[in-house]
Amino acid sequence: MNVVRAARALLLAEQPQFKPHLWFVLTDPDGVPPRVVAVMLRTATRFTDTTLVLRPGDHPFVRHESSVHYSTARWFSVSSILTAVSRGRCHLMPDVSEDLLRRVRAGLLASPFTVNAVREYCGPRFV
Repeated sequence: MNVVRAARALLLAEQPQFKPHLWFVLTDPDGVPPRVVAVMLRTATRFTDTTLVLRPGDHPFVRHESSVHYSTARWFSVSSILTAVSRGRCHLMPDVSEDLLRRVRAGLLASPFTVNAVREYCGPRFV
């Protein structure tokens, strides 16, 4: 079983505050060392990216309107995710559906907040 792969949802607590947020893995592992692109969800506010707002029912973790914050999209090494899991700072959540993965990926390519290098890397991989 591949623990880190596209469609995986992770509840990840990062430094410095270690406040957990839900992340969606958008790509399969690639490269040496292997890495993936993931993006964070946050509670929707009037200042958030509205490219894709999720509602209850879109994913089991989503209990209120949540924005996919495309400005947070970045690479994670597979080893750093596995280390976070082993240290209890990352928990595997239910995978995203095929439809939701498609919508989140489309939003990454469309959002004006996505870092260009991430968009350029992901574009050919989402075809």
